[in-house]
Amino acid sequence: MTAQSVVEIYDRIEEFTTLLAAAELHASGAWELEFTQDMRANFARYGAHTHLSPAQQSTLERIAKS
Repeated sequence: MTAQSVVEIYDRIEEFTTLLAAAELHASGAWELEFTQDMRANFARYGAHTHLSPAQQSTLERIAKS
C-alpha cells in the first residue's frame, strides 16, 4: 500500500491531531521523540495533505497507545 494523506486516512482532521498529541505525550526514548517531532513538523508544514506510509501510521498509533 502506498502513502496516503491525513485527509484520506482519517474521517476528521481532529482524529489525527488527537492521535499525534497522544503520541507526543507517550513517546519515550530518543527515536520515538524524534519520530513524533518529525510528524508534527510535517503536519505543521503540509496540514491535511501530510502523507503517511502504512508503517508511519502504524508506528504513530502504537506510540499513542503505549
